[in-house]
Parts: sequence; C-alpha cells; structure tokens
Amino acid sequence: MRYAKPALSNADLLVRWQTKGLAIPDMGAAQRALNFVGYFRLRGYALPLMLRQPDGSRVFKAGASFTDILARYELDRDVRRITLGQLERIEVAVRTVLSNQMSQQYGPFWYLNYPAQVLSHAPGRHHKKEAFAIGRFLSGVERDSRQSSDLFAKHYFDKYTEPLLPPSWLMAECVSFGIWSKLYKHLQKAEPHHPNPKKEIAKAFGLSVGLLESWLHGLSLLRNTCAHHGRVWNRRFVYRPEVYEQAKHHFSDQQSYYCLAVVMRLFSKVVDEHDEWPVALLDMFQKHSSINPAELGFPESWEIDPIWN
Repeated sequence: MRYAKPALSNADLLVRWQTKGLAIPDMGAAQRALNFVGYFRLRGYALPLMLRQPDGSRVFKAGASFTDILARYELDRDVRRITLGQLERIEVAVRTVLSNQMSQQYGPFWYLNYPAQVLSHAPGRHHKKEAFAIGRFLSGVERDSRQSSDLFAKHYFDKYTEPLLPPSWLMAECVSFGIWSKLYKHLQKAEPHHPNPKKEIAKAFGLSVGLLESWLHGLSLLRNTCAHHGRVWNRRFVYRPEVYEQAKHHFSDQQSYYCLAVVMRLFSKVVDEHDEWPVALLDMFQKHSSINPAELGFPESWEIDPIWN
C-alpha cells in the first residue's frame, strides 16, 4: 500500500485533536509545542490518554487536556536527564573494575596483546556462537582516542610511538557503555589455569556473571534510548533484565522502567553507600505531582520499600 496521507498544518492537527475530545486551554502554548516539539513526538504522550472506538478510531478520555500531554512530555525529559546521570556513575564503575581486572591480569595492553584469547566467541541468538568484532572495536578505539581532547590522550600519542593504541585505563575513556557491555559478554581467560575475569568482575558488584551480563545489556539499551531522546514514560522495554532472586518482587514487570530503576539502585548501592538515586526519583515525582508514578511502573508506596532506604 502506498502512503498517501497529506502533511497537515499544526493548526489543523490541533483541530483534529479537538474534534476527538481534547481540551486545549491555551492555543498559543499548544501551537508552540507543535512548532518546536512536534506532533509526532507528542502523539506518543497522547495515545495513553485515548480510547479506541469499535470502528478502530481513537477519541480522548473525558477530561483529557493538552496540559496533560505536555506534563508527561516534561516528566519524560526529567526521567531521561536523571537516568543518564545515574547511568554515568554505573558506567564509570563498570569500566574501572573491568579495566583494572584485565590490566592486572594481562597487562595494560591486554586488549591488544591477547584479543583472540580474552575477547573470544560468546553465546548469541538461537544458541549460535557470536564472534567479537575485534577489528571494528580497535578501529573505534584508535579513532576516538586520537580525536580525544583529553590531555592524557594527547600526551600518550605525542610521547609514545608504540603500542599504536593507549593503555587500558586511557582506552576506557573512549569506549561507550554499549561496547563495555559487549566486552564483558565476550571476556574469557587466556589460559585454563587463569581465574575467570568475568567472575572476578561480577564479584566486585556482588552479582553473578549472568546477572551482570544481563543488566549491562539492559542498561546499555536504556542509555541509548535516553541519549537519543526516546520516550521512557509509559514505555514497554523489549529486553527483560534477569531476575535478582533476593529482590524478586521488584522484577514482576521486567519490561517497565521501574525494573530498570531497581537495577540501577542495586548497582549504585555497591558503588556508593550514600547513593542518592532514590532522592533523585522522589524529587522528580514531587516536581511532577500530577502524574502517577504507576505510569512508569512504580508500585504504590514504592518509596517506603527497604530497597530504596
């Protein structure tokens, strides 16, 4: 089928919503929102406020207002902001532990000297072996480290001619969360008698290898969503993080933002005993008091649960 819908003006789009029952108390503010945020983006916040009719069309629930749509859009911006801040702390901790473990075990250039041994195949989809894209990884490290404005990176390339790439602790500053997730997934021990690096790294966070691998993947996907301005509010995440048995009831809805918020809490409690992630969440919900935390998967009275205290 060929797409044949015409482009409508923002004024026409607002009239369309009005005919579907949406109250627009401030037409000027609504027009600005569509001008600078966009109808398509705001539609994602409008759909849960609508009901599907028997003929397949949608109308707004009684009392729905354009203010409700904007409120959820603004909350979502704050969710992404505080999430990225929390993920930064987790990412720094993970890459530090991983880099330290591998550097002490195999030297500061472990990723160059032992790539075939320590970055080998890992289980992939449908139980097939998945190779680590070592060439793409190394070219990315070279590109990002040489383009880095970091003084340590400039010093390395100005002073040293080999190895061609920097030591692990400098490389760590140039690799994304998603790459760290893949690095951890593919880590192996170079010799049978060596300690398993994945176990040692997971142990630092008080987790099993399976949990850490699963959670890193889930958080890297969340970070990508936030970094690319994707909607987090009311989102059903496709990937389900592995269940933490000691806090099983918090994983009853693995596709919710709440589940990922719990994962970040469990990570952060190990990294910092004064973790302020619960405070950031509470402040955000107080700022957006018109919106029920349940819309992000948070259970009733979530803040009094021991995991958040």
